[in-house]
Amino acid sequence: MLHFIQNEKGVLLPAAILLLLIVCFSLFAITAAYQSKYRTYDSLELNNINATIKRIENLNERVK
Repeated sequence: MLHFIQNEKGVLLPAAILLLLIVCFSLFAITAAYQSKYRTYDSLELNNINATIKRIENLNERVK
């Protein structure tokens, strides 16, 4: 194992950088997917709140 860490061929640094890039891009993709899902749920919540307000206003107009 120590021979692989102490190799002089210069393979370890590019492999570490590649692994770092893969992990960073994976985290970015997961974060972007989460944000998209959160925005969708937030817009659905706002639409439902607005629809509820309109129904209450319609009921108040009928009562008057």
